[in-house]
Amino acid sequence: MSSTPELICVGHIVREMIYFPDETKGPVLGSPPAYSSVATGRQGVKTGLVTKVGPDMPAELMKPFADAGVDTSGVGSCEKTTASELIYNREGNKEIRYPAKADPIKAADIPQPFRGCRIVYVCTMDNDVLPGDIPGVVALGQVSAVDLGGYGGVHMSKANRDATPSLVDLACGVSKHFNIVKASDEDAISIFGWDDPDRAASEVLACGPDVVVITAGSKGALVYAKNNKWIVPPLPIKAIDTTGGGDTFMAGFLAEYLRSSDAQRSAQWGSATAACVIEQTGGVRADRMPTHEQVKARMERNYER
Repeated sequence: MSSTPELICVGHIVREMIYFPDETKGPVLGSPPAYSSVATGRQGVKTGLVTKVGPDMPAELMKPFADAGVDTSGVGSCEKTTASELIYNREGNKEIRYPAKADPIKAADIPQPFRGCRIVYVCTMDNDVLPGDIPGVVALGQVSAVDLGGYGGVHMSKANRDATPSLVDLACGVSKHFNIVKASDEDAISIFGWDDPDRAASEVLACGPDVVVITAGSKGALVYAKNNKWIVPPLPIKAIDTTGGGDTFMAGFLAEYLRSSDAQRSAQWGSATAACVIEQTGGVRADRMPTHEQVKARMERNYER
């Protein structure tokens, strides 16, 4: 592809093993940039992926990007692919480990044709873009968004967490560079140490972003701007597999934000996108992700009656 994408997703894609109490799955394709880019691509958004992989990345795990029309000219080479282990206990709680890590992503890794895109979305697993390199990365797009899961949130490794003097300072220092900041309710607890989404959003908004989105799984989502708060209730669904729900919510949010710049409607579109995804299973597959028309139908059925 030669034209500039509308959206680029920046972060490590992973070769993931998933350990449940009674079964093991993998290796599968995982990570926020994988779920997000395939989901936006399926909705017709011109999407580019900026990541790094090694020769140990199975070719078949890269197929969903081609299936969804994602521009992979930003996929760079390095010695090894990030490998993750997602471990669930019988209570449904999870732990993430990283046996291998790809090289950090810098502004220089973003191809020239990607520069000037409408949205740069930094959605890392574990500081994949180092905080000092963030200003250079976000400067290459018109609007910037970040997922705090890799900056103090639940995706961050124990080693990086232990080496960070203050997760609050890390998250707030990162947030100041972005227009849109997303965190799950679990990320907010991980960063701030207390369960109070309104207070967490207030802390992040004070750093400078225009919009803060806090996803809360089956409880829906909360969207905050300087003088507004919107509650987006969960949709009626038959959940089969919630893995990737937060990432595809944000994919839907950004897809609609490109069209309308309306944070409330974008959150509703994100909720409808995620609902379609978690009613299926199979990880990052193009045919698991809804098209624009499928999300539109879900919106009309649930939000526009």
